[in-house]
Amino acid sequence: MHDKKEWFRGAKFGMFVHWGLYSVLKRGEWVMKLDGIPTSDYEKLAEHFLPEPGFADEWAQLAVRAGMRYAVLTTKHHDGYCLFKTDTTDYNATVGGPRRDLVAEYVQAFRQAGLKVGLYFSLGDWHFPAYKAVAEGARERTDELRTFMHTQVRELMTNYGKIDLLWYDGAWFDGEYLSAGILDSAGLNAMARELQPDILINERAGTTEDFVTCENECKPAPFGTDWEMCTCMNDLWGYAEHDYNYKTINQLIFLLTNCAVQGGNLLLNVSPMANGAVPPMQRELLTAMGNWLSVHGDAIHGVERLQRPFFGGGRITRREGKLYLHTFYWPGSSLRLPDLTADLLGAQPGKAAVKARVLTNGQKAATRWDGKVLIVDELPPLPPDRANTVIELSI
Repeated sequence: MHDKKEWFRGAKFGMFVHWGLYSVLKRGEWVMKLDGIPTSDYEKLAEHFLPEPGFADEWAQLAVRAGMRYAVLTTKHHDGYCLFKTDTTDYNATVGGPRRDLVAEYVQAFRQAGLKVGLYFSLGDWHFPAYKAVAEGARERTDELRTFMHTQVRELMTNYGKIDLLWYDGAWFDGEYLSAGILDSAGLNAMARELQPDILINERAGTTEDFVTCENECKPAPFGTDWEMCTCMNDLWGYAEHDYNYKTINQLIFLLTNCAVQGGNLLLNVSPMANGAVPPMQRELLTAMGNWLSVHGDAIHGVERLQRPFFGGGRITRREGKLYLHTFYWPGSSLRLPDLTADLLGAQPGKAAVKARVLTNGQKAATRWDGKVLIVDELPPLPPDRANTVIELSI
């Protein structure tokens, strides 16, 4: 039987892309709201939003180098500017600014690179008057809002071939959440599924769908529920020239591992500049993650979710019967594992013949049992990888 979620569960790592008119101002994706920029002034930013040809190909190549398996692009953020061709408003990239369908370029590039394609859609829209009106209680304008929003999602689900993932966000205005009933989220998602039968949809339109998303902190969903964590490499989602608070490569590899260990994906954000170029520090960090995954990918992609994925040195993943010890806290030349159960090991603790090698550098290690405690000896005295040295165990 076809399981449309199988690719998502195995992916573990994806690229989030926040990009729009706010990228021109270089102060993050909320700049219109936080700076109180009038709509008429904000609209003029389109004249300066002029991405270079081939921007999407560069993103896709970067994602492949990073070891990512899918991507999600902000087709429309809360400012309401559409990166796609739409009949609902002239406030879109094919009419003002680049005069190109940027979503089409993104979809084509990522599909050609062999990656799954996701589309982010903001349910909130600061540019469309009916949204603010309905949020403030003008329920007589609900049908107007629904028609506008549903038409845009229909266009996204119709005009770009197969879409793998629909990622909602933003169903609030000044702290007032628009309910699933007001938005007719059930009808919206039924339409999306009719047009894209294999689509995966998140829960942020207020209904239970295919997966849940936590933001900027790792909150694993209960067993049986698919999930992902989205976060930035620095602090702001949209391009911010002076956001220097970047995570280290060690922190990013820990986040990726911690999500994978607990059955989730890491959706890591990039914030391209107005010309489409990804900032150098973000390219550098993603390349480093890709270098790490090129060696350790078997310990991340496609791993199972375990009931007890922790040990004293870090985390444990399992794939195709092999255990991978993600050793953040290197023990030196000998490692003790007192908590290997029969379920985890797939064999009887204290009796099974276990082989070990350091996946990071290919070095073989010795193993022995001390009662039911597995001891791995002849390890390097210093960790071969300071972010996450992985030890592979096989029966």
